[in-house]
Amino acid sequence: MEKEEKSVIEAISETLAQAIGDEKFTLPLAAWQTKSPASDRINAAYAEEIKAYRKAPPSPCNKATSLKLLKRFARKDFHDFWTAPVAEYLPAVSEGTMKLCETVYPHDEAIRYAKELISTLSPKELAKDFLYGVAHNAPEYRTALACYYYIKNLPEHEFAKKWVGQALNQDGEWVDRYNETCCTVCGYSHTVSTELKMQFWHINMDMECFYFDGRMGRSSLNTAIVYLEEYKKLPRPKHSLTDYEYFKQIIEIIENTPQNMTSGKLRRELKQSGLLTMTVDQIEVLINTLGYLDILHSDDSHGMVFAHTCEKDILYPLSDRGYAEHPVNRWTRKCGIDYNSIATLFDGIYE
Repeated sequence: MEKEEKSVIEAISETLAQAIGDEKFTLPLAAWQTKSPASDRINAAYAEEIKAYRKAPPSPCNKATSLKLLKRFARKDFHDFWTAPVAEYLPAVSEGTMKLCETVYPHDEAIRYAKELISTLSPKELAKDFLYGVAHNAPEYRTALACYYYIKNLPEHEFAKKWVGQALNQDGEWVDRYNETCCTVCGYSHTVSTELKMQFWHINMDMECFYFDGRMGRSSLNTAIVYLEEYKKLPRPKHSLTDYEYFKQIIEIIENTPQNMTSGKLRRELKQSGLLTMTVDQIEVLINTLGYLDILHSDDSHGMVFAHTCEKDILYPLSDRGYAEHPVNRWTRKCGIDYNSIATLFDGIYE
């Protein structure tokens, strides 16, 4: 597998090298930091683009056009984006939907800022927005509720390097391994790519998830902050008790599935019901969110509404055939539906 993967990377690298007239270099995949001359030139060119943008930014386009540009960006292969100008996306940056770079605070400052951020929000309004987002397939309204509770239940703590598993040392002993830049309690990463163009990639992939999937990464304080900041800019939707009734119909469909129904199979069940206008991928994200909100979970695996779960304590799925994230990755219909969580989140919010 490693040889095959390496050959693919080398082939793409050679293709890119020909495209930019340079010797072969390592493809800068999103998780990598590259040191190649080609990478330096690409980022230098990007820096010039941004300098020109800041001197004379293009007029902002309307929201619909911004979203089309964001979708076009997200569908572009990474290696194509890496060597292409970003000028076509800058009207969406002027409008505000797309961003130039990531914003990262020191760990303790990030937690303080996140707590201050949620203090300006109403859980009742967030709950109504979530239900509106489900009923009207508006993904951008579906993330904030889970983000709120993720931050609300973060314990007071200092930076604790993230545990990433165990490995054998030179003496043949199993030892813990850690990510030195990421906190195991809140998942916050206090470093960003030193490559400016990579930052453009990361932050706008987050924006794509926010506007088109409604995806909320369980263990990322970075993402929760970004999503709540973006959520606060959204126009206020027209809520209705009908939104809650629609949500209850979704719960009824889940309730009537067989006892051996898994979260992976539930995607297809909800799609085939004809009730939801979401794509299968969006339904998968919605199921994950029902886990985050403690509505679908097993007895030994919980979401984020009532307590915080450190990433080290997140349980793996019962099988490798599922699609869902913790805690719904261990859920089957026989685990039931947590109506106490539904009542806590949604009862009385329209009064």
